[in-house]
Parts: sequence; C-alpha cells; structure tokens
Amino acid sequence: MIGTHFRFLEVEDHKDEKEERLRRILNGEPLVFETEHYKRDGSRILLEVSSKGINIGGDLYVQSFHRDITEKKAIQEQLIHSQKMESIGQLAGGIAHNFNNLLTAMLGNAELLKEYSDMDDESKQRVNNIESSARKAGILVSKLLSFARREKSDVLPLNLNDVANDSAKLFEGVLDKRIGLKTNLSDNIPTVEGDPSQLEQVIMNLMVNARDAMPDGGLIIIKTSLVEIERDRFNMPSYIMPGKYVLLTISDTGSGIPKEIINGIFEPFFTTKEKGKGTGLGLAMVYGVIKNHKGYITVQSEVGKGSTFDVYLPVSGKAAYKAATQKLFSVSGHENILLVDDEEEVLNFIRDILETHGYKVLPAKNPLAAIDIFKKLGSEIHLVISDIVMPLMDGKELIKTLRTIKPDIRIIAVSGFSDEAVNKDILKIDDFLKKPFEINQLLSKVRHVLDTGIRNLPPY
Repeated sequence: MIGTHFRFLEVEDHKDEKEERLRRILNGEPLVFETEHYKRDGSRILLEVSSKGINIGGDLYVQSFHRDITEKKAIQEQLIHSQKMESIGQLAGGIAHNFNNLLTAMLGNAELLKEYSDMDDESKQRVNNIESSARKAGILVSKLLSFARREKSDVLPLNLNDVANDSAKLFEGVLDKRIGLKTNLSDNIPTVEGDPSQLEQVIMNLMVNARDAMPDGGLIIIKTSLVEIERDRFNMPSYIMPGKYVLLTISDTGSGIPKEIINGIFEPFFTTKEKGKGTGLGLAMVYGVIKNHKGYITVQSEVGKGSTFDVYLPVSGKAAYKAATQKLFSVSGHENILLVDDEEEVLNFIRDILETHGYKVLPAKNPLAAIDIFKKLGSEIHLVISDIVMPLMDGKELIKTLRTIKPDIRIIAVSGFSDEAVNKDILKIDDFLKKPFEINQLLSKVRHVLDTGIRNLPPY
C-alpha cells in the first residue's frame, strides 16, 4: 500500500465530507467517524475510525485506529427494524380490532337481509355486493392481524413438504405458461409446529410476488431442507434460538428488489406494484405469521437477477397431526341468553339472530349493566355471550365477576382479536367466537355450548 493514496481505500460516496474531515484532522482536531472501505476482493467493509494528526520529528502524520463494525451494524439495524415492526404491529392490531366490530355488523345485517327480507333481484344483487365487499375487507383485516401477531394459530405438528406441495398444485393453475415452477423438497425433513392454512398463505403470497416479478416469464423454485443455526450467527434476530430449523426457500428469476427499498418490503401498505394491483399487506402478513411461528424470514435480491426468500421454522419432531371428524349441532333453541357488547350495531345484530331462532335475549351495552342483570336474573340465564374489549370493565373482569356469582354459568367470549381463544382455560370460557363471523358460526357455537354441558372449571 506504500505510495497509494488513502482515498483509494474509501468508497466514492460523500467526497466533500471526506475532504472536510481531512482538513479538520490536519488542523489538530481528533475525530471519530464511520466509513466504508474497499476490501481486496472489491467488497465493502464498515469501519469506525478514530483519527488525529500527530507531529513526529517535525513531520505531520495522521494516526488512525480502524474497527470493523460490519457485524455490529447488522445487529443494530436488525434491532431497529424489529422495534419498528413491533410498533407498526401494535397500531395495525388496534385498527383491525375496530374494523372487525364494524364488519361484524355489516356482514351480519347483509346476511339477515338476504335471509328474511323480500327483495327484487336488483336489490338482492346490491346486498350481495355489500356482503362481498365486507368479506374482502375482512380478509384485509385478517392480514393486518396476522402481521400484528394477534390472529389465532391452529398450531399442529405438520410436514412442511405437504403444505408446499398443496400450494404448488394450487398455484400451477394460475401460472402463465411462460413461468416454470420447480420443487426440490428434501425427503427427510422433520415436522414443524404451525397453522397449515397460515403457512399456505405465506407460500402463496411469496409465489404470487415471484410471478408478478416475471411478466416476461421465468422460473420459480421451491426448496425445503434441514439446517442448524448456530448461536454466534449475527444475521439472525436475538429471539431466534440456536438449533435445528426447517428451511423453506422460494426463489425467482425476476426483476429483483432495489437495494434502497429492500429494508421496507415487510412493512404494511408498502408495495412496488402499480396502483390498484396490490394492497401492500402480503409481505407484512408473511412477516407476522412467520414470527408468530417462532421463525424468521430473510431476503436476498439483486436487480435483474431475481429474489430469494428464506423462511426458517423451528423443528418440532412430533408426529404429524390427523384431523378428527366433528359432530354437527342444531341451531335453534329457547334458552335465556345474556348478551354483552359495547358496540350497539353488533349488539342489535346478534340479538336479532338469536331471537329469530327462538332464544330470549337480555342485552347489555356495558359490563356494569350486565352484572346488574345477572345479579337479578342469574338463576334464569343459561348462557352469557360477551365481548372482550370494552370500556369501564373489560370482558375478562366481567367473566371473573359472573363466575363468582354463578360458577357453572356457560360463557362464549367474542372479540375482534383471537388471542383470547388460546387462553380459554385461563379466561374460564366455554367457547370463543372471532369477529366478523357468519350467522351459522354463531348459532352452532351457541347450540354446541348449551348442549354439551359444562367443563370442569376451577373456582377463582
């Protein structure tokens, strides 16, 4: 390096800044700064430099200590990104909960109109349009909740190859003939614990993005393999435990993702697609689902050379789950039901459904009113249906109070979130219903709880 100017070591960015920095050092000011240098192979290295001018025998020298901070910066950016995604997730979850209340009333009343109102064909079509739009909105809200990690996961031991094969077969039917789809699935991967429908959504979203990145044709490759993550691997988040993981890789030969936007692709409503062709929630949902499965997703991409998404899911080792048949229940009844919800539209909608099917409903707009009704008529009430997120007193406190008064009362909890369902035993509820829901879902759960008796619930 003797005889080579130091400027050749630094990357070409910010020329004026480098000149100003050198001027200050030569004028006797010590500086600590971050910069990028070229390595011998042409790649870049991030450095923290502590530099000052020193006088030796009348000659001025620049003394510098260089510290490689490439790994430190990667971990730092990872932490900042994780914190940002967590904040966005909390905001998205709150918005989604409020939307689910509105959608419950919209979708439910549309169903009631179709079922019990005399309308001409044109009016029926308009109601169908309302119902269709509400369902599409429900799907968007579900994606937001998945991103916010507030969607219930029906976690089962499963073979990821089965999910990948099913998704590939489904996707082949909508692929342009110019796009090839190749699978390379390892025969000996162990099971993972996951929600098969959510993992299928993850694979489908990644394949849809790959297809859209190849308008002139190309190749999508789906691979699975078994990998082991070591403790000192700095490009993995701190919440990822070392150990064995099933690695799902989905790659394409498409247009690639520019370096300047790649860090934002998992954020909600971020999209590179033209207006009207993307919601910007696909990759946000993917990120939320994978993190909810205690996994991690990474992306490598180069403009013009395609993209590769790696999904890491922790190994379970349990035997794959086999579904059992479910018993069907009738939907009508005559019992007395205490209904609690602070959203008047939702309250009226559920009341209409239940009363139409023979039940006697005692409505309460808040938990305090519900307690008053229950104290007076508790012996005559057969079932309580209560929202969870309410003002004055939340549903959890209400359930605790009602069980103190009548320990064996049957209770169905309702919420725009679904994490409550995971803690059914802690909440001491008999069943859970997530908003928005179909009329038949509500009626079948009500009949199910009334007909199957009380679970053994410990006292508070």
